[in-house]
Amino acid sequence: MFVESAFITKEFREEQIPVLENVTSLCVVNKGTSIAQVNGVLIYPTQKQILVVPDGTYSKVQLEVIYTDTNNSKKGYTPKNKILLIYKKLI
Repeated sequence: MFVESAFITKEFREEQIPVLENVTSLCVVNKGTSIAQVNGVLIYPTQKQILVVPDGTYSKVQLEVIYTDTNNSKKGYTPKNKILLIYKKLI
């Protein structure tokens, strides 16, 4: 049996809740200035976190993202909420 897979990179802003199907691995990179809490895991700006370890299985993944601004006291400051999902899925 031959199984095809592909690496996919998607960028998400705000508190979107993407549902990913047939995911074999998933890494989240915080590209914004706010702290991102993804399914309960804190990811600080510029930090990378593996959420699904590539162990030979695949699953459906639903993400809940909550952003916390750390510099809200600065005048004229606008936080940037952005995460980058890098995942491999079966196609």
